[in-house]
Amino acid sequence: MPERNVELAAEFVPEILEREGEAWARAASSSMAPLIQVGDELRVVPLDPALVRRGMILAYRDERRLIVHRVLANGPQGVVTKGDALAKPDGLIGWDRIVGRIVAIRTPSGRTMELDRFPRPLIDRAVSVVARLAPRNALAWKAHRLPFHLLALITR
Repeated sequence: MPERNVELAAEFVPEILEREGEAWARAASSSMAPLIQVGDELRVVPLDPALVRRGMILAYRDERRLIVHRVLANGPQGVVTKGDALAKPDGLIGWDRIVGRIVAIRTPSGRTMELDRFPRPLIDRAVSVVARLAPRNALAWKAHRLPFHLLALITR
């Protein structure tokens, strides 16, 4: 997705959410690969901070972009997130920057994965435990990535 379209998504998704109750945005990076791939469409819905749990996938604003990452921890100040394909977590994301949560992923082939349906929330919590680990070498990094690839293989 060209950079300008990413900026537009970050600007308009909150407005569409407020008006329609949900919005679709297209993934423009591979930070959540292999589960979310470039070109996938993501259904974003408003977020109730009281219902945030580890493993949930959120969308937040970062300057002019919309970032989609997994929740590792949450508290009164905000959340700590991390892209599944990234080595380090994001800094603390304040609640005012959270746009919404991702409840569905639609692949270019038309397959839709509902993230709120059982057993998906349990799987996402388990994956968040793995995501919090910090592999120290290349072999450990490959072993760390295995659950993410298995999850994508099963669900995509």
